[in-house]
Amino acid sequence: MRLVTILVTMLILIPLTSSGFTGGGIISNAQAASACSGDWQPVVWNETIQRVAEVPFQYSYYDSYYEEDNYYEDDMGSPDSYDNNQDNYPLSPEQPYMYENNWQNNALTPLTEDYSTFMKVGNDSIGALRLNLSSNHRTTICVTLTHMIGDNIVPAFGDVYLMTTSQYESYTQSYSRSHSDYGWWEDIEDTLKNMDPEWRSFDVLGWRTFRDAHEYENMDEVAMSVSLDGPEIYHSMFGGENWEDFYVVVDTWDNSHDSDADTPNNIVNADVSIVTTLRSFILPPWTVSIAFLGIVGCMMVAPIIVNRKYMGAGLATKQEALVPSLEIPPAAVYENQPKAIPAMPEQSLPPPSQ
Repeated sequence: MRLVTILVTMLILIPLTSSGFTGGGIISNAQAASACSGDWQPVVWNETIQRVAEVPFQYSYYDSYYEEDNYYEDDMGSPDSYDNNQDNYPLSPEQPYMYENNWQNNALTPLTEDYSTFMKVGNDSIGALRLNLSSNHRTTICVTLTHMIGDNIVPAFGDVYLMTTSQYESYTQSYSRSHSDYGWWEDIEDTLKNMDPEWRSFDVLGWRTFRDAHEYENMDEVAMSVSLDGPEIYHSMFGGENWEDFYVVVDTWDNSHDSDADTPNNIVNADVSIVTTLRSFILPPWTVSIAFLGIVGCMMVAPIIVNRKYMGAGLATKQEALVPSLEIPPAAVYENQPKAIPAMPEQSLPPPSQ
């Protein structure tokens, strides 16, 4: 009886403590923090890793074009006449190939080795590394943020996200809208940013991170670990499949989240380490459904077993009744009673003599 009670208690507590096993939980961070060193290999850019960026002057061209009444002119004028000149943004060290050709996403080789790289992220900008994570390897990504104050290198606080291709596209659309002259979209994003997690998959206007867990905001050091069940493939509503890459994003702009870091007003230096570990044993995805089905089944059967044990406790074996009752026929009772010894017949005595 006591063993059954302990088993039922454990089955109830397991789902309540399952949050520690998610991709962004404390347990995952602790494991990742101890694996930020590896055998570094040289990065072959645009073959293993691609560097992309979003900068604030990237979306100023169209707004300036309409504001200066050039919409009705055939000659759009010199690009230097608009605000998309990088010389007007001294805190933007990004190269043009990072933000002008970021739509050219050629196929990358899966990451099976360790890499370490460094990137500068300008103020009010987005710096990202596009990766092709291998489902046969456990990938640990470590990011350290610093910036220069005078001649000293000090920690810089920013936001680090891990996103898939479709999530990164929604995220950059939010960035472009926030850097335009139309502020009506900010009111819409303010109403969507506090959406409950169970409804986020239906949010087609906002943005979210991979598995709703890999978002690390207002931090100077980040260590995350990712293990994929299989290749990340996006299935469109209208049919077809799209391959999903991954983006390690360093955010230095004040996005729509309440808990994100403010704009640092400085250039942020990001040291990124990527360590891969071959997985020796990989369970197929359907085992997760079977495991949860087994847990739910045990939780449904356990109360029935406990109730039967409770109802059967204290019942003794039925003894034979010694007195007549309604359950036992009287004839059966008398048959089981010991038979009386017959009385001796009286002997006839001779008549008394006269």
